[in-house]
Amino acid sequence: MGENFAFFLPVMLASFSIAFLILYSRGMRVAGWWSTGYLCVAGGFTTPVVYSAVPTPLWSLLADILFATGFLFFSEALLQRWRPLWLRPARVAIWGLSCFLCATALAVGNLPMELAASDFGCFLLIALPLIAARGQLTSGADRTLFAAATLVAIDNLVRGSTIQLTLAQGIDYLVSDYAFLTQALACIFGMFLALAALATQVLDLLTRYERDAMIDPLSGLLNRRGFDDAVMQLGTTARSGSVVVCDIDHFKVVNDEHGHAVGDRVIVALARMLEHKTPDTTITARFGGEEFVLFLPGTDAACAAAIANDIRECFTRDIGSTLPLMRSLTASFGLSTVRRADTSIHDTIARADESLYKAKSRGRNQVCVSRAVAHPNFKSATTPAAASAR
Repeated sequence: MGENFAFFLPVMLASFSIAFLILYSRGMRVAGWWSTGYLCVAGGFTTPVVYSAVPTPLWSLLADILFATGFLFFSEALLQRWRPLWLRPARVAIWGLSCFLCATALAVGNLPMELAASDFGCFLLIALPLIAARGQLTSGADRTLFAAATLVAIDNLVRGSTIQLTLAQGIDYLVSDYAFLTQALACIFGMFLALAALATQVLDLLTRYERDAMIDPLSGLLNRRGFDDAVMQLGTTARSGSVVVCDIDHFKVVNDEHGHAVGDRVIVALARMLEHKTPDTTITARFGGEEFVLFLPGTDAACAAAIANDIRECFTRDIGSTLPLMRSLTASFGLSTVRRADTSIHDTIARADESLYKAKSRGRNQVCVSRAVAHPNFKSATTPAAASAR
């Protein structure tokens, strides 16, 4: 084991720790476990260098504790991805038992026992998450991470099982085959595990950024960009259906009288109502302020109007009972169906917007559609007509 190699490995592992720490600062909480784990393992590989300067058996015990702690954090990081909190007390018990056996072996001067206790403890700590990963490997990144963790587990198991072959009696530990294999394989498999874990964290971060770009942060619904993308993914399915545009009546009065916090609660309440009272295939978005847009693929005007009217009635009835409002709150709806001549979904939205303005001009709190519909159960709360036809 050359001196340059002995210095390189802790520096490499510490560098990975810093990389994970940067991801943690970007809100990736699991990266914090990886960062701490690699920092501990880097510290464990640093102790032989410190031992050369200040010889004392305590450095060996510190290294054992750091390795066990690092692998405990690795197991936590893996399980946070695949099965959070699974067997945490058992894993902590394995960590404690490994450290205890290492201390006992060190006290009686049994180096093979100390190394075996450390290796088998690390093996168990990283092997348990592999069991929990069954059925969770849905992506290539997860499968690569699983493979890397498996190699690290096998490395510790084989190394702990072959101590008698790699640690010749009478040979100093620092120049033994065991020490060389420990550092060489840790360099290879430790780098593989770090790169696999970094890949999963970076992909998760990119997914989160992509989601944030598509989702309205207040309502949790799609924003304009997300709506356009969702409709585009429908392909030919988007060539038929209905668009409903919804706008809360006199919403500015709510903000003026009750403050923006209550106004935000109204937005969130309506968003949840739009999700729960529409078919699962509906694409629901908040286009800004108090305006919402729904696309119901394959739904004709009559069915879409009935859904819109149900939402309108429930909104007026339920919002007043759940929020501290001084006056009744209503919403207006405009509706249009997709036509063959439409070049995009925005042509349909434009017609639905026109119907919404007509609903506003006719007294609000009603559903106005761009074509006549007939539905026996569809009645306006403010006019006897079921819908206003253009």
